[in-house]
Amino acid sequence: MAFEFDEVKKLADNIKELVIASGKIHKKVAERVALLAIRKVKMLTPVDTGDLRNNWKYHIIKHGDTYKIVIYNQLEYALFVEKGHRIVIAGQTVGFVDGQFMLELTEKEMERIAPRMWEREIEKEWGRILGE
Repeated sequence: MAFEFDEVKKLADNIKELVIASGKIHKKVAERVALLAIRKVKMLTPVDTGDLRNNWKYHIIKHGDTYKIVIYNQLEYALFVEKGHRIVIAGQTVGFVDGQFMLELTEKEMERIAPRMWEREIEKEWGRILGE
């Protein structure tokens, strides 16, 4: 079995192109996951006035080769709806409101589906670069 230098050079060029493209792929997948997470958390958010649902935001932060997606809601009562809270009347606890866990459930789902989304994008890009 013999190798042609041109074939090895072409393979090296393709790998180089994939490395360059992988940065774009990571960002693209992070953006997709963030948008999907926002859509999901909004869908799970209970509605009274709609303020809580409409205030979900996200930021994508890059740390080296890793992208972090930060999803947040700036309304001060968002945490109480997420985690639950006590009902206090005249200094006495008279009950408890269960949390909705809309952000926690969304995070678990995104952790489950994000690797496959990333894998699909890499496979698609690899096929494009190799001409398959």
